[in-house]
Amino acid sequence: MWSRIVPLALFALGATSSPAAHAAAGSWRRVVLVELFTSQGCSSCPAAEAFVRDLPALGLARDKVVPLTFHVDYWDGLGWKDRFAQPEFTARQEWYARDVRLRPPAGEARISGLYTPQMVVDGRVHLSGSRRSQAVHEIERAAELPASFDLTPRLSVHGDAIEVQIEVIDRVSGSRGPNWRAQVALTAKRARTTVARGENAGSILEETAVVRALSERVAIPSGGNTPVRVRLTKPADVPWSDLDVVTFVQSDRTGEIGAAFQVSPMPR
Repeated sequence: MWSRIVPLALFALGATSSPAAHAAAGSWRRVVLVELFTSQGCSSCPAAEAFVRDLPALGLARDKVVPLTFHVDYWDGLGWKDRFAQPEFTARQEWYARDVRLRPPAGEARISGLYTPQMVVDGRVHLSGSRRSQAVHEIERAAELPASFDLTPRLSVHGDAIEVQIEVIDRVSGSRGPNWRAQVALTAKRARTTVARGENAGSILEETAVVRALSERVAIPSGGNTPVRVRLTKPADVPWSDLDVVTFVQSDRTGEIGAAFQVSPMPR
C-alpha cells in the first residue's frame, strides 16, 4: 500500500505556464471538464475520439482540459458489443438528458434525447464531438469562469483498490449548497480496439481517456473541513500505470462543474 497527496495548485486551479493555442494569456482560470459519450459501434464517433486525443496538440493539455470518454451500451445490439460500455455510463447521459438543462452552442436549435458522439463541456453545453472548432470555442468560454472550489486529493492504493480522500474548500464563502456532489473516475490513458463487425467493421480504433470505473455521486459535507471519501476498484485487465484518476465536483441541480482535476495514481 502507498499513498500520495496531490499539490493543490496544479490540479485544482489549472496551471497557466504552458500557452494554449486558442486562448489569450491569463484568461484560463480553471480546469475544464469535457465529457464525450461514444461507442465503438458508431461510425461518427472515431472523429470525435480523435479530437479528444488531439487536445494536447491543440494547446489544451491536462492542466487546462480534463477529458472523460464514456462508452454507452445502447449501440451494443447493433452489430458490435463495445468492450468498454457500461450501463452506468448510459445512465449518466440519460441524467443529462432528463434532469439537466444542457444548452446548445449560442444561436443553435436545442437538441433533445440521446445521441453519439455527444460532447458535454463543463456540464452546461452539449454538441457533436466531431465539431472541433465549436468545441474549442465552448471550452475557452468555460475556462473564463472561476472554479467554485479548490480540491486537495489524497490517493491511497491497496492492491486493485484505490481510496481517494478529497478536501473541498469553498472559493467564495457560502457557495457550498446541498446540491454539490463529488465523483471519481478511473480512466485508461489509451486503448486500441480492432472492430470486426458493425458500422466500424475493419477499423482499428485508437481511444484515450476511456472511463473504466465511475463512483457514485457523493454529497459534499455542508460545513467544516470534513473530506469526501471514495473507494474504487480498477478493472483487472489494466495496470495502475495505464490509468489516471479524475475527480470532479458537480451540481446535481444545474449540472455545472465546480472544480476538476486529473492525476496519475502512480508515484513519480
